[in-house]
Amino acid sequence: MNPTLDPVFAAGVERELMAIGTSRSRLQRHQRRVRTASLLGGSLAVVGALTGAAAVFSGLPGAVTVTPFAEKVSGAYTGTASIALGPAPADADRVILDVTCADGGRIEVPTNPGPGAAGGSVTWDCSDPIRVRDTTHIDDGLLRADGTITITADPGTRWSVVARYGTSRTTPWGVNARGESYGVPNDNGIPDLVSAQATNGEIGYTRESEQRAFEGEGYIRVYEADGETVIGWFPIGDPAQLGDPPALGE
Repeated sequence: MNPTLDPVFAAGVERELMAIGTSRSRLQRHQRRVRTASLLGGSLAVVGALTGAAAVFSGLPGAVTVTPFAEKVSGAYTGTASIALGPAPADADRVILDVTCADGGRIEVPTNPGPGAAGGSVTWDCSDPIRVRDTTHIDDGLLRADGTITITADPGTRWSVVARYGTSRTTPWGVNARGESYGVPNDNGIPDLVSAQATNGEIGYTRESEQRAFEGEGYIRVYEADGETVIGWFPIGDPAQLGDPPALGE
């Protein structure tokens, strides 16, 4: 599956879920590693490798903390260009970039692949007046052995970048008494119970098996980490069109 994440939702996602966008943004993440992207019609609050996690979720099991190295490389370019960062530090596992549009068309930045995936990318269009001179932060840029990262841009598209190597640390998922893993999706995959924010504001977990089995639009349960105690409901689809969620206990 190759989900496209369009951060026009504003719930607590940073996969992430990994750069939480706003309703104005057309930034898209093409990631292959997080199936939970299919739930983006609601206010899913999943975080991790996808998008730099929102602060409220940063301490959850499985969260990824990214630390940049001090040395930066910067420059201004037109069209497609390769950025030479030099030899990577021994513990570097990603490239951190801040890319700013000047004008032009589409830009694409390659991102690190997840397990079993060929790769991913972040794309946006500099011709959108909202995107011009807006800086896009990417904290999981593709790390290549030759010390370069290639940013693809339409001919005539002008942009600038500040890039540096980064390293990450992933905390382990929790495991409840039922033997279920819980936390946020990351490069290791998706836990049994996936971090989510219920419509009542409670932070808990949706069960991955229930996500997969659910069809159409509606609500799925949000549990505490024990996987049994229901604390709220998570919307699949547009909450404004779904009506009120069921009462707890239904």
